[in-house]
Amino acid sequence: MLLLSLLIIVQADQYFKILSPPTLASQETLQEIQFNIANFGYVPYGQKISAELELAQPYNFCELHDEKIGNYNNDYANSKILLVERGECLNYKKAINAQNYGYVMLIIVDDTNQELNVGARNDSESNLDIRIPTIMISKKQGNELKEFLMQNNHKNLYVQVLFPDFYQTDKVKYEYWFSSMDQKSYKFLRQFYSFHMQMNESLQFTPHYTLGRCAQCAKTNFNKKDSLCLSGGRYCAPDPDGDGPLDGQDAVREVVRQLCIYKMDKIKWWKYAIKYSQQCLGSSISIANLCYQYVLEQVEIDQQQIEKCYKESFSGQNDDLDDNKLLAKEYERTEQLQIRAWPILYINDIKYRGSLTVSGYKSNFDQGDQEIYDSSRFGPFQAICKSFTISSLPDICKKRMVGYLDDDGSWINYTQETDTWVVWFVVLTIMGILMICTMYLYKRLFIKKTNEEINQQVNINLAQYYAMNEQDRNLRN
Repeated sequence: MLLLSLLIIVQADQYFKILSPPTLASQETLQEIQFNIANFGYVPYGQKISAELELAQPYNFCELHDEKIGNYNNDYANSKILLVERGECLNYKKAINAQNYGYVMLIIVDDTNQELNVGARNDSESNLDIRIPTIMISKKQGNELKEFLMQNNHKNLYVQVLFPDFYQTDKVKYEYWFSSMDQKSYKFLRQFYSFHMQMNESLQFTPHYTLGRCAQCAKTNFNKKDSLCLSGGRYCAPDPDGDGPLDGQDAVREVVRQLCIYKMDKIKWWKYAIKYSQQCLGSSISIANLCYQYVLEQVEIDQQQIEKCYKESFSGQNDDLDDNKLLAKEYERTEQLQIRAWPILYINDIKYRGSLTVSGYKSNFDQGDQEIYDSSRFGPFQAICKSFTISSLPDICKKRMVGYLDDDGSWINYTQETDTWVVWFVVLTIMGILMICTMYLYKRLFIKKTNEEINQQVNINLAQYYAMNEQDRNLRN
């Protein structure tokens, strides 16, 4: 598996700022704290995390011993952010340790003053167990935060991090780069398959395949055969089974077949890719170059059509040396975005950071193994949902999209955010109608009672008047 870079520099609509104390927040060197996002763990795109910052003890947070941990307690979530230094152990191990002790986020202080550029393997299954975000800041700014915490007994420093969001569109475009004969590359596709099918009309998906190029072959104008490449070394892939019977050529041929399937029927491409990864890339990967025929039959794809497409995609009859128009287009797109590692996901032309898959378990159903997992932690699904405009949000996103934290730290469900105005409109309308009815009834009752009192007073006065007249008349007589 190739190496994936760990972090990416933050670009827009995102920040890391100090909330308190004001004296530290006002320091010029801490006005703009640049940070990079880890390529593992869960990234809460478009959300804020506000919490107290705590200094790790030991500072590298690698080998933890109970007598040195101090007030750490992994029996409860302490809702704090942990500040650690880079080095001594892998960054994802620091993240796992921080998560085990209940921290909501990890901040790694770089160990150099140069541009942040860190590499880490992304094929470790343990990466899938990380459920908190991890970011990296510069050595200079990190040391200032560290010194303040040490001077103030590790307390009273509160920070807020706003994570970047994706561009929102009515129809979301996403592209996925992976290796045709690497089973782990297909895991994202297997986990996202059901979601894609439920919002298929709202998505524009394009699969891409990682292809290398033989530099030595280019010097000879691509006129020599290579066991790892097709088209004279123009398009190459790693050996998928080491000392086994397969070589890079087999992987590239599978790329051409899958591109032909996608060109013919996008839905059947999904079904083929899922079944191919499950049935052809297991322990017997050495039969993957023959197993595809069985999968084509299962998915009801005409093998002759695929073979015809395969042959017509080459400029001549020799796939060892002749160029291929489908692979040329793939390679051009790969070079355009400078793809040098895989698997990689782009959403609305923005590179996705964080784990591409989520840990889960398999259950046997009548139609085969199905993975069961917590979709709230499935970062790509959440990111794709947040890339829709509210008016075009698919139903599955409305049901399973995670909410966000507002400025005061209150949790707001997404459905409440989108429907609150409707609820308030209904409530205020009902209250208005009740008030109008109450005032109307009150007015009628008030007028009626007032008229009755006036009539009563008038009758009493008239009676008194008639009595006085009668008395005067009697006195005169």
